[in-house]
Amino acid sequence: MFKKEMITLLKAVGLCVALCVLIAAGVALLLRTPLFAGLRAYLYRLLILDAICCVILLVVVVAAWAKKNDLFGLNLSSAVMCVGLSTLLMALFLSLGPMTIERSYTIYSLADMTDHADTVYSYEDIKNQFIDGYIEGAKESQKRLDEQVAIGNLEEIDGGYRISEKGKRLVGIFRFVETIFPVPDESSIYPNGH
Repeated sequence: MFKKEMITLLKAVGLCVALCVLIAAGVALLLRTPLFAGLRAYLYRLLILDAICCVILLVVVVAAWAKKNDLFGLNLSSAVMCVGLSTLLMALFLSLGPMTIERSYTIYSLADMTDHADTVYSYEDIKNQFIDGYIEGAKESQKRLDEQVAIGNLEEIDGGYRISEKGKRLVGIFRFVETIFPVPDESSIYPNGH
């Protein structure tokens, strides 16, 4: 009995791995299309494309199971759970992988240094690279403002910006989470002190 359960578990793990690969390939292909390209928040686009892949795979799994009444030795509920688990794992990967590349100053800085690998940078050089290259040159500040307006955390008023009620709630949630999982530098969550 134990051996049979272990074999079933290994089949489920194998199916999850295969589904993760399929979702990764699907999201990579869909990112090259105009589908949801207008979304200002890149993370939202990644997660929507992940969900689309999930729905497609659910349809395929249910259709395959209906045809054979068996999917790699797994019942329908196990196969559906594998699709769900794989979708969640890929959402985590997309949030920590491609999303980090798009938003990270560290990645930008290292890439800029790679292009000038023999140069030794002072602190001032790196600070100026951050301000001139990343914030102003890449228009990261404007991109972040546009993103926050699009998702409703900021309101654009007379050419300026004000935090919305949704934005205030979000900061409240982050501060609550920070009380449970303290961060080493609280200045991001409490810029003006406690």
